[in-house]
Amino acid sequence: MKTLTALIKIEIRLAFRQRVVLFFNYLMPLVFFLVFAQTNKAEQGGAITQVVTMVTVIGILGNGLFGGGMRAVQEREANILRRYKVAPITPLPLLIASMVTGLVIYMPYVVFMLLVAKLRYGMVMPPHLASLLLFVMLGVMAVRSIGLIVASVVNSMQESSVLVQVLYMVMLFLSGATLPTSMFPLWLLTATQFIPSTWLVTGLQGILIRQETLASNWQAVGALLLTTVVGLLLCVKLFRWEKEEKMRPSAKLWVVAVLLPFVLLGSWQVSSKDNVKKTMLLDRQLSRSRTALIRDARIFVGDGSVIESGAVLVKNGRIEAVYDHDIPDPKSVSAQLIEAAGKTVLPGLVDVQIQLGAPGGFPEASKKYDPVLASQRELAAYLYCGVTAVRSFGDRPDAAQVIQERVNSGEKLGADLMLARGAAPPEIPSSFRERIADEDFAAMVHSGTTYTPLLSAVEAIPHVAAGTLEFLNRSLVLQVAPPGMMANTKKKLDAPESAKFREKAKADAVDMAIAKDNLLRAWKAGVKLVTGSDAGSLLVFHGPTVQHEMQLWVEAGIPEAAALQAATLNSAKALRKDQRFGSIAKGKEATLLVVDGNPLLDIRATEAISLVMLKGERINRSELLNQE
Repeated sequence: MKTLTALIKIEIRLAFRQRVVLFFNYLMPLVFFLVFAQTNKAEQGGAITQVVTMVTVIGILGNGLFGGGMRAVQEREANILRRYKVAPITPLPLLIASMVTGLVIYMPYVVFMLLVAKLRYGMVMPPHLASLLLFVMLGVMAVRSIGLIVASVVNSMQESSVLVQVLYMVMLFLSGATLPTSMFPLWLLTATQFIPSTWLVTGLQGILIRQETLASNWQAVGALLLTTVVGLLLCVKLFRWEKEEKMRPSAKLWVVAVLLPFVLLGSWQVSSKDNVKKTMLLDRQLSRSRTALIRDARIFVGDGSVIESGAVLVKNGRIEAVYDHDIPDPKSVSAQLIEAAGKTVLPGLVDVQIQLGAPGGFPEASKKYDPVLASQRELAAYLYCGVTAVRSFGDRPDAAQVIQERVNSGEKLGADLMLARGAAPPEIPSSFRERIADEDFAAMVHSGTTYTPLLSAVEAIPHVAAGTLEFLNRSLVLQVAPPGMMANTKKKLDAPESAKFREKAKADAVDMAIAKDNLLRAWKAGVKLVTGSDAGSLLVFHGPTVQHEMQLWVEAGIPEAAALQAATLNSAKALRKDQRFGSIAKGKEATLLVVDGNPLLDIRATEAISLVMLKGERINRSELLNQE
């Protein structure tokens, strides 16, 4: 033990004398920390956790590959190891001393960085801080063992530099340590699961963001431990005291051996994709943790009240504050500014009745119809249009549950999906052909029953009978409806063999005037209205359903404010989700729609979408419909 202690002291002293060690363990991580903190606007919400993760992994790679691997080659080339050869020392104490030195050098910097992140950027310390520090230590030892293996199999500093640079660049740029993995296609994201630093990134982010423990990251922990042990054993076997001792070129394959635990993990991920999903969810959670201030907007709260010129502060995916005066400066609340003068902020719109399993048209015959992928795209189409929550009826349980898990978890982007069993909810009327009696409306008010007029579905029936699609030439419909399905639907409706189909639609046709009259009298009677479109019915395409439904309501005489309240808070209450969304109030999810103009004066303004925000995440609508 005295010998080992003496070796550790010698190693630490020698390490601190070398500029390259100080550079890769202190200066470079510090520079990266400051640069990443500035470029990622680390003061805005949870962005600082991403910065800490990136810089920590960069430091681990530098400590292990350069501070450990290349330094070991330097010592052999400088005949420093030859001096130990004459003493009664085996390779193992020297290797352990190198491991301990790496920890002693790097861990103080990690603690320093965490303190700076907390004090300067307001990062909330993870509840499992010990798990975080232990995970970093495991990473240091595992990467250092990889560096020592490199030192064991190369014959010169030149070879060492080439091999270390290759490993360093791959682990640096493909793991999420520098480039965000959210920009990677799925195949590349899957390929990165073979890289040790990928597991370092997801493990650290899991502990920092999702409050995980070491046990939650048992796969990465096991691989890091196994890499450390295998690396040490191989280093003992391959250890060389003098530079004159040469290795055959094939010896470099031992580097693959020490990476075998991660090769096995990557192979498993090709099929299971558990860590791939975790990576996606972490990216989503980071996006949703940002702080933003939507300023100088008209705010339709959802309960009928309106703030003519106010602001909404979003933090960690929720509404932090709503201002109707004394709007703070964005810098004072560390928020990204979203200017919204002349615009209106609404709660995300809600459609309480759709048929997600029905496409609303005829899919292209040349393409295989996948119900899961189709539903995923349809939910993305809703989100594109600012419809952020839907309830679907009559779906196949297997496909519907799969897509519900994907979207509601955040793995894929789309409107929140709620599933109902049965063909239709009990509060929907069985007919639109007859005038509903005033007594029935009074009974609905007394019992608290909601009314969903489904005017979009009523409107579509005569167009089916006529075989026309002209009424769908609205901008949002054309943006989100699959062009191939739109064209094929028109073709099918025009075909002679569809004559019987169109005749049936004529027989089923209802009087829109009766349906509108029922709606208006229901509102005047005090019945609580909620918006549903029955999207999935023929010619009622998924996406901009609520906007068109509200337009039909206004045509029927419903005030714009009443229609908007029905599409937001009323519908959220009908789904029993009003504690989460449906109104703009402190503590609720930051699920918002920003539109140009004033929908309280012209309901068509709800289609002039400026911004969609889901749980604090600003949605990139241009890429939404092309998710893999």
